Amino acid sequence: MGLATKPKSSFKLTILLAIIGAMIGLLLLILSFYCFKRTVQEKRGLIFYTEDHSYHCEAIDKFISFMNKSKCKLEVAARLVKGGDPLRLSLEIQKSDFIILVYSKALHKRIQAWKSNQDYINFLKEDNSALLTVSLLKELKASKKLIICKFPQAPNSGISSEFPSVKCYTLTKELNLLIQQIHRTGVDQDLAILVKSNKLNHKFNSLTNTIKNAATFEENSSYWFEDKYICPKKMESLNEMPDYTEKFLVDGCEHSIYSIPISYMFEQINVDNDTIA
Repeated sequence: MGLATKPKSSFKLTILLAIIGAMIGLLLLILSFYCFKRTVQEKRGLIFYTEDHSYHCEAIDKFISFMNKSKCKLEVAARLVKGGDPLRLSLEIQKSDFIILVYSKALHKRIQAWKSNQDYINFLKEDNSALLTVSLLKELKASKKLIICKFPQAPNSGISSEFPSVKCYTLTKELNLLIQQIHRTGVDQDLAILVKSNKLNHKFNSLTNTIKNAATFEENSSYWFEDKYICPKKMESLNEMPDYTEKFLVDGCEHSIYSIPISYMFEQINVDNDTIA
């Protein structure tokens, strides 16, 4: 009997030691995270982006929330600078520790239009999109604080040519590297602990899910960009164009002439012509 009970006692002791070890490990992780919070200074940054679609904007909101937990406080530039005041914007750029530009399909298309002296009118109706201009991108590059971030579905073409000396990070795959660049050197171990802690946090999972939702939407809606932004117009014509107030009813909702698909506009024109005839 004595020989039979000895292995059982040894097994119970092993389990007890394993539980104690796990608790000590968890305690050390919490203490390390707490020390990181106290020793690593918070960095303040600005974020610029185009409002491609609601899923894209939701993913950016989750990204901002996650970064704020990582001692990288992100301010949405368009909310700080109402009306796009260039002097205030330049001041905010100077004050910031880093600047993030989210590269997406819409921004890619818009940059291509700029090269032909064109733009899409619906970008000008969105606060975040309207803030972005050719001159602002030049200022952001010159600041030496610019970092490019992209979601996996965003096109790779154009980034290296438009921003040759700017680092680009794909989210969430290179999130750890992004945080390390923002905090510079000397805190790699602490940052690894922080990101590991954040991965256990629901914010990381929430960010990952919203990015997947955005990718799924773009994959299933091949013409989402054309439906939303229609086609580009010459810069001069946009400057001379008055606010268009005429509204169309589509599926019971009001839309301006610039926010509905061109195919629907032509269909409506044909219906009106048939009625007159």
